Amino acid sequence: MSKAIRALVWAAGAVTAVGGLILSAALPAAAASPNRAYAASASGVVSISPLGEATFPGTSPVSIANANIAGLLTTGVATATAGPTSASETINNIGATLSALAGLTATSVTSSCSLNTNTGVVSGTATITNGAVATRLRTITLAANPSVNETVRVLGIARITLNRQTTAADGTLTVTAIFISLLGSTQTLSIGTSVCNAASLAPVPVLPGMALPLTMGGLALAATVVTVRTLRRRRRLPAAAR
Repeated sequence: MSKAIRALVWAAGAVTAVGGLILSAALPAAAASPNRAYAASASGVVSISPLGEATFPGTSPVSIANANIAGLLTTGVATATAGPTSASETINNIGATLSALAGLTATSVTSSCSLNTNTGVVSGTATITNGAVATRLRTITLAANPSVNETVRVLGIARITLNRQTTAADGTLTVTAIFISLLGSTQTLSIGTSVCNAASLAPVPVLPGMALPLTMGGLALAATVVTVRTLRRRRRLPAAAR
């Protein structure tokens, strides 16, 4: 291959590489899991996948008439939202069965999380409106703005964690407004969960003014391919002289 042809091939490769880098920068990180929020889930004897889940990228907001789980939970309307740096869940009219003698109620609960893109810190919070646990012996009022991983124990029945927050190895934060672990069994119930990555999932826009260069680069690449093929035909030598 002559120097002219090699130069043209190199130019074509350069255009392709630069274009690929610019286009890949316009996409969110493929390895990051979605930000998400959902009304309720359960594991144990009763196992239920997340109900009313919203995700980003994906579908958001998502609103459902209820997030009922037979024998464990009844609710009213639940609404989940998820964006590139945040997620939130709101559930109304909660009633959770702890045992035949105890139950948890709340007018509404919310959870939320968000990434501060300036500091790279993911944080979360939860609120509970008119929350209470009622047993035959007493009524326990739940904190309206519980501290992180605030625990309420119902003797011999359940351990309840309010504003439960856990952080995965990759920095992903999970916030659950009310997490119930029934004692004497492996049954758990999550009410109002939001999950946020420690990175923005928003696509990075192509830099202003790059649309035209990209278009021209594509045209230049096409023209280069045609030129290379033409030169190859013209400069092809007889077989005996190769």
